[in-house]
Amino acid sequence: MMKLSKNFTLEEMVATSHRKLQDTPTLAVVQNLQKLCVLVLQPLRDAIGRPIYINSGYRSKRLNARVGGVPNSRHLQGKAADIHCDNLDYAKVIFDILRQNPYVDKVLIERKRPTPNSSVANGGFAPLRGAAATPVAALKTPVASREGGGICWVHVQM
Repeated sequence: MMKLSKNFTLEEMVATSHRKLQDTPTLAVVQNLQKLCVLVLQPLRDAIGRPIYINSGYRSKRLNARVGGVPNSRHLQGKAADIHCDNLDYAKVIFDILRQNPYVDKVLIERKRPTPNSSVANGGFAPLRGAAATPVAALKTPVASREGGGICWVHVQM
């Protein structure tokens, strides 16, 4: 088992239920995953004081296509992770911590079954770096819907 940081391993960052579609990551991808873990995921875990469960880290091109990822997804480079959250309150805590991390380019909350009152369309997307970045102070509540718990995840990328 290859450790990428104190609490994260390469195996969990490449795990998928679609094993036949996943390939072995290149050295460059492994290095990116290690940076993601050291600079973003480990500080998050340390801040919340409990384990973080990764839904998706690195994806091969075939796996990315199968799960409906965009062709230029940062998952292909090992620069993105989806963090499992049991409820929106927990997702908002993670969102608020991540949006303050200087290494994070984008962070958003997604719901398993998007509704008209949730998802990226209502302020869940927050680019944090670059010319077109939204100032952190201007960010709204990451998910407009306050209904129900439901499974959701936080997407973060470097």
